[in-house]
Amino acid sequence: MFKATKIREDIYWVGALEWEERYIHGISMPYGSTNNAYLILDEQVTLIDTCIGSHAHEVIERIADVIDPAKIDIIVSNHSEKDHAGSIGAILEAAPHAKVVTSIKGEPILRTYYGERDYLPMKTGDTLSIGKRTLHFIQTPMVHWPDNMVTWSPFDKTLFSNDAFGQFIATSKRFDDEVDLSVVLACAKKYFANILAPYTKQTAKAVEAVEGLDLDTIAPAHGVIWREHISDIMSLYKELCACRPEDAAVVVYSSMYGSTERMATTITEAFMAQGVAVRQYDMDISDISDIITDVFLAKYVALGSPTHNMTVLPPMGEFLTYFKGLAPKTKDRIGISFGAYGWMDAAQKEIAAVFEKAGYALPMASFAEDWNDTAAGERELFDAVTSLVEEARR
Repeated sequence: MFKATKIREDIYWVGALEWEERYIHGISMPYGSTNNAYLILDEQVTLIDTCIGSHAHEVIERIADVIDPAKIDIIVSNHSEKDHAGSIGAILEAAPHAKVVTSIKGEPILRTYYGERDYLPMKTGDTLSIGKRTLHFIQTPMVHWPDNMVTWSPFDKTLFSNDAFGQFIATSKRFDDEVDLSVVLACAKKYFANILAPYTKQTAKAVEAVEGLDLDTIAPAHGVIWREHISDIMSLYKELCACRPEDAAVVVYSSMYGSTERMATTITEAFMAQGVAVRQYDMDISDISDIITDVFLAKYVALGSPTHNMTVLPPMGEFLTYFKGLAPKTKDRIGISFGAYGWMDAAQKEIAAVFEKAGYALPMASFAEDWNDTAAGERELFDAVTSLVEEARR
């Protein structure tokens, strides 16, 4: 039995809780996830977003806890990705006369899913009266698909923000002041770094577009609803959108027989000796989405692997693929390539090429030792990293 939760007068949360979900396109979700959907009772009953198709029954049953689903007049699809729009077909079976409101660029996507329907495409500035409420639509392209938009209800001082301001977290509580704020903000930061990072300029424009609205509530499509800490999530987004690197380092490595691991530890110790906040990750046991969260605001990133079959070890190869799509696109980032090799230092050159393409500076040459690290090499590497930090601070 699935029950709705009242979040404002005549507005109900009718979403789906994914308690067991742990992974989606590269991102780990240790707290699970939510697909939030919101039901507005007005002259025209309106549903804001749906959920992934496998949980359609949950959303429909929560709606039925409030009203007969057949009475839904409007379905607003703020974003066509299937974790938000994957249940529209099931909702339309339950509410066959409902019209689907979507963005200009969302309409053709939904047509590929559901064919010819009664679509109402919206652009920024368009409005829709549903009774005593008039919904306002603002396009937020590339946050994080071209079709994204948000829906604002001035009557309720509520912004239905879809992916913006969301977090991957499943909780029995619906609001930000009912859970540990530090956990929610950490989840929001991880969400941003792993989903919105390539689109910081577009996200900054979206934040600018909505921060002037009269808001008491921000209702995202994932995670808890913001009502007490709106200023905190806005401040976090402004900080992340600025994408200014901090005096921090991330050292990531994959090792075969221990040589590259010892190099990684030497690099980490050198950063520590210089007072640089640093995290070290072994790719054999570490999660790529946690690493990227730290990488997002780190000035220094060191990546190491031995050469194996003329390339990097598979765990580092996985990380490099992920890094290519999410590497911060700002200046003042410094990369370090390192690792052991046998007859050719191919892995270190491959890592350096990835750094260069991502826009990272490489002030020191790739550090590679033949077969095994040495005490002399360890001193050389430690001193090189020390000099690099000292020079960067001048």
